[in-house]
Amino acid sequence: MNQSIGANTRNVALVGPYSSGKTSLLESLLFVTGAITRKGKISDRNTVGDSSTQARDRQMSVEVSVAHSQYQDLNFTFLDCPGSIEFASETYNALVGAGAAIIVCEPVVDRVLTLAPLLKFLDDWEIPHLIFINKMDRCNSHFNEVLQALKSVSSRPLVPQQYPIRQNNEIIGFIDLINEQAYHYHANSPADPVALPDHLKEEEQIARQEMLETIAEFDDHLLEELLEDINPSREEILQDLKQELGADQIVPVFFGMAERDYGVRHLLTALVEEAPAPTITANRRGLDPSADGDAVVQILKTYFTPQGGRLSLGRIWQGTLNDGMALNGVRIGGIYRLMGQQQQPLQQAQAGEIVALGRLEGIATGDVVSSGSQKPDLPRGLQLKPVFALAIAAVNRKDEVKLSSALTKLIEEDPSLYWEQHGDTKEVILWGQGEIHLQVALDRLARKYNLPMTTHLPQVPYKETIKTSTKSHGRYKHQTGGHGAFGDVYLDIKPLARGEGFHFHETIVGGVVPKQYIPGVET
Repeated sequence: MNQSIGANTRNVALVGPYSSGKTSLLESLLFVTGAITRKGKISDRNTVGDSSTQARDRQMSVEVSVAHSQYQDLNFTFLDCPGSIEFASETYNALVGAGAAIIVCEPVVDRVLTLAPLLKFLDDWEIPHLIFINKMDRCNSHFNEVLQALKSVSSRPLVPQQYPIRQNNEIIGFIDLINEQAYHYHANSPADPVALPDHLKEEEQIARQEMLETIAEFDDHLLEELLEDINPSREEILQDLKQELGADQIVPVFFGMAERDYGVRHLLTALVEEAPAPTITANRRGLDPSADGDAVVQILKTYFTPQGGRLSLGRIWQGTLNDGMALNGVRIGGIYRLMGQQQQPLQQAQAGEIVALGRLEGIATGDVVSSGSQKPDLPRGLQLKPVFALAIAAVNRKDEVKLSSALTKLIEEDPSLYWEQHGDTKEVILWGQGEIHLQVALDRLARKYNLPMTTHLPQVPYKETIKTSTKSHGRYKHQTGGHGAFGDVYLDIKPLARGEGFHFHETIVGGVVPKQYIPGVET
């Protein structure tokens, strides 16, 4: 097996709250690494991420976007994940295959608490993660106040690797605490090294000492050096950071302004030097990517594209994938590297890579598939229960026959959706995580499958019960000549205890009422 591709791969998820700037950061990462020649803007609807019509209409991420880039001999696959809680299932499913995550947040103390569920998921799954504090030009709090707020919601110790340089309350640069080198930001170019400002030397020393003491908690040799006032080398610090980040023991912290590319190059350098290789995550799942044998793939996301049909985004945990290979008995209809909605065909993909696989019919998001008999039991992302519902009906009644098939595909793309036909009201009810979530799903029905829907709140099937005993007598007479029709009915109704349901008894004597009529009376 050729391990060079897998060893040089980094799978990085961009996660964080809604409007924190994840898609803008992805655009900057792609531009800085040369994957794109011109940056798009969310307002201009021309970004690589959020390329679907539903995302661009709402100017928010509604599904996982994938992009590929190369930087310093490493192949990066970036997964841009939705930030809205209504699309959290997309994020959790994608994180299952990520080797590291960048948590993008704003420097607003009051909004930091929204990171708590995401941090818990990352810690529970032991996914290495960094924090990138975006939009620092809008920071109205002291940097240390923002750090304290972040520390309050993180179970792992934070390790800030930069300290901000301000001028007239504006961030103009940063100090690299590893190299003790100051930098000034410049538009459309890398930050320039400058002399360390005299008024920040004391603050820089305090911040650097805190950083070293934090990482020394996991390295006795470094702790001994600090106790003996020995200044550790840059290589030793980076080795500790990489080892402790890969073990999900620490959370490095960076900051910048993604829309202006400030701090993005330094973040990329940190990913190159500190982010763990795919083997770290695979070993944590109990797999050996270097072993020869069956290819093992886990599906992170399912797409239905207008041109290519079904695409399954898969993380290759083990082995090598070749075009045309069968997984769980299903033949692969193409291997692709994704760049937004663009697809680059591949003949082969190695362990550690995240690629799209064509026409894997019957394989659902979260499934683990193999080219042989080996089918390890790998954990899936969180399955969120639906909490909001709308009753839906096709605008054109002739389209009702297509609705069931379209809803099935819709749920394959987004497993957090659910639909049912109510037994009492006969309504088709679509369940999801919120109103926006369902509106996006309905928009897909209309655009992808040409099935416009009308909606209303589901009816409540109220039911009545018998409260007191009563008797009723009814008589039927009908004479049209010859033999007439006559019937005498005595009906006794009595309540049962709550929960006992319904019981029917008949006391017909002498067979005057044929037995085949009795079930109709009960109905």
